[in-house]
Amino acid sequence: MMRPRVTTRSKTAVLRFRIALSLAIALTATAVVAAIPLGELRTLVTLSEGLSLPSDVAIGRDGRIYVVDSGNHRIAVFNRSGKRLQTFGERGGNPGQLRDPVGIGMAPSGEVYVADKGNHRIQVYSADGAHVRAWPVKAGGKVVAPVDVAVDAAGKTVYVTGNTNHKVMAFSPEGRLLHQWGGEGTNRGEFRFPATVAVGTDGRVYVVDVLNTRVQVRDPGGSIYTVGEWGVLPGQLFRPKGVALDRRGRVYVSDSYLDVVQVFNSAYQFMYVLGSGGKPQPMTSAAGIAIDGDNRLYVTEMLKHRVTVFELPP
Repeated sequence: MMRPRVTTRSKTAVLRFRIALSLAIALTATAVVAAIPLGELRTLVTLSEGLSLPSDVAIGRDGRIYVVDSGNHRIAVFNRSGKRLQTFGERGGNPGQLRDPVGIGMAPSGEVYVADKGNHRIQVYSADGAHVRAWPVKAGGKVVAPVDVAVDAAGKTVYVTGNTNHKVMAFSPEGRLLHQWGGEGTNRGEFRFPATVAVGTDGRVYVVDVLNTRVQVRDPGGSIYTVGEWGVLPGQLFRPKGVALDRRGRVYVSDSYLDVVQVFNSAYQFMYVLGSGGKPQPMTSAAGIAIDGDNRLYVTEMLKHRVTVFELPP
């Protein structure tokens, strides 16, 4: 008797089913022992006009919302009410054009940095979308595909995660490589496909280490700390994608397989899962996230082609 051929698509579906089943069993078992700790949030607005597979989001100094509209190879700009104001960039390799952009970061000056993955470069725009400059992402003489970009509070160091070299690279705003760390591996300080990067006001760099299912934190002295571990229980991560910090130093981590955002305190201990109505808030294929000064959380839900904005608990 011939066995049916299992396609890649069906393998993926089986994997997702098994994950969902494991999560359901785990959450049910957890509920028997104790309720899942929840931080209640409130949905404010959804941004969706013209978006296709949004992957990241950043907030400008004036409150404008910049979304990496990956499927359309551009950046879409919205106001706080959810109205799309403009777009900039288009598919291509010329200055100002984008190919498969993934991450975005804001400089204190208001400039917009974009990880132009397909063109292996970082592109910089003005707050109004005018192209300012670009520089190739290279380390060790090799071209690197950038995944995300973040600028420190002083505007002097630009951190870029590399998808092909498994490193975090620190550049000057003009593109000069200052230093780097990481490399492919599972040890502390090593990465397997680093993704989103965020920088705290104290200079700590937070990096989502996707396949090692953790967030790694590097302080200015070079010490490494970790947030989360592999698993499907509260406080554990299965496929982390986004990281953001609030004004109290709490760490928010999105998980694109568990479809939740979890919160850890400034000592990197689990606090709660974001939820509403007494249940975890589902966030479909949650990717890049951001938090503004008004305690609003922005979550890119890639497969829903939208960014959802929430009011966070105090």
